[in-house]
Amino acid sequence: MSLRTDRRSLGPSDVLAELAEIVLLVTGRPVDQVQPACHFVDDLRIDSLSMVEILEGASQHFGVQIEDEAAKDFVRVRDLVGYLETRVGLD
Repeated sequence: MSLRTDRRSLGPSDVLAELAEIVLLVTGRPVDQVQPACHFVDDLRIDSLSMVEILEGASQHFGVQIEDEAAKDFVRVRDLVGYLETRVGLD
């Protein structure tokens, strides 16, 4: 599930945009609804199976491993975006 072929040009705002594309692919949720403050469950109505698919897609797309222990802390979109930014060296 790759949206961009060159991660060298990836910037901080791109992480959110590309994560939103992954959410769209998994859930059909429009990208403009995936905002940093959104709660995955309450606002975006993402169930546990969809969340696993999103995490797997993000892991593959960004080329990072998402630890199971860290995944339980992804309550809001910004939580996952921050984690990904740290892992790809954008923080």
